[in-house]
Amino acid sequence: MRITDVESHSIRPPYHDFNAHTLQRYHGPLIQSRTVYVLHTDTGLHGIGETVGHGHDEDILREKCVGTDPFDWLNAAADLGLNMATYDLMGKHLGIPAWKLMGPKVRSWIPVAAWTVSQEPKAMAQEVRQAAARGYRWMKYHVDEVQNVVDQAEAMQEAAPPWFRVHYDFNANSDYYTMRPILAELERFWVSGRFEDVARATDEDGWRMMREQSKLPVIIHHGPAEFMVKGLADGYMAGHAPIGQGLKLGGVAELTDTPIMYQQAGGTINQAFLAHEVAVVPMATIDHVNICHLWKEDVTTESMPVIGGSVQVPEGPGLGVELDRDRLQRCQQPIEEPPRSLVRIRHGGGPTIYLRHDPSLSGHQDDMRYYERLHHFDVPGPTPSYVNEVITDFWEGTDEPQEFERFWAETESGPVWR
Repeated sequence: MRITDVESHSIRPPYHDFNAHTLQRYHGPLIQSRTVYVLHTDTGLHGIGETVGHGHDEDILREKCVGTDPFDWLNAAADLGLNMATYDLMGKHLGIPAWKLMGPKVRSWIPVAAWTVSQEPKAMAQEVRQAAARGYRWMKYHVDEVQNVVDQAEAMQEAAPPWFRVHYDFNANSDYYTMRPILAELERFWVSGRFEDVARATDEDGWRMMREQSKLPVIIHHGPAEFMVKGLADGYMAGHAPIGQGLKLGGVAELTDTPIMYQQAGGTINQAFLAHEVAVVPMATIDHVNICHLWKEDVTTESMPVIGGSVQVPEGPGLGVELDRDRLQRCQQPIEEPPRSLVRIRHGGGPTIYLRHDPSLSGHQDDMRYYERLHHFDVPGPTPSYVNEVITDFWEGTDEPQEFERFWAETESGPVWR
């Protein structure tokens, strides 16, 4: 079997209505855009994969793949999107599900978590309601410096069913002495489930103390696998890891008896591959993150409903899901962009800061997480913290259109405050 041709399709499926504008404004096209790959072979089989954002163009893919045997890419250490397509082909060729090419199966259902972006407390409560209604028992989000995480936790707890938990990601940009009091505050809420990247990976003593003192698990993403060997964290995240790397990390987790989770951004194709991978990793017991729940529509004929916080490992050959060409075409249609808005950062006792935010600019997709990236510390306000008295939102100005136009004009040259 040889790969004879490659298709590459850029898609931008629509988000659900309730948070579409927020997600578009927060991350721009980075998350909403995906690239679907289709690998064709001389046997008439085709394999599908996907990646978040704008992947390789077809010429590069052809140069890399055409003429190779999909089995040449077994346990490949690069290109997660192509891993999906080659494992889909190998499984279809042999008439077996992809997990049989990865290792012995240890589970048929895998735990999964919803994902969202940090928002004002009432919006976070709505995110919890939506995730729980879709069958999730966990939700992960990056905590922002421009929101108050304790206020968010209080709102989420009021909205959550008693079995629902929240996974807080703290961006790996702080230290033990700053973070320990914040974690202690969050531990008061039963909705709090675990903490990720609570300190910089260079602060090993801080991690050790955090693990000893925290009532909830602390896990690391942006850190070396040695954290598992040294026992510095309660769990490890393999983020967006190609299959070869992901399975190696799963082996380290098993040797050190460390729970591991996988985080991969994509749709149902991605979720199917994630399910096959997690099915063979004994220590992959932490709820895994994939963002396929964000969209109204996807490109496969099958869906993978979340039942009791888990999705079933597909049973068909390869990935066990097939491309729907009609849906693929629909997901390539232009998306209506949200109306103009300003980021409005309202500090208790003042000031209120207004600024423009364009996440489509290279390197600016995550600016909403940090004061420094949003306004470069060129405005007054408190020292950055996850517990400042602050609420931030995207202001369209429908309540005060003339005031909005005035601020829009003023912010052309940079942030303003009142």
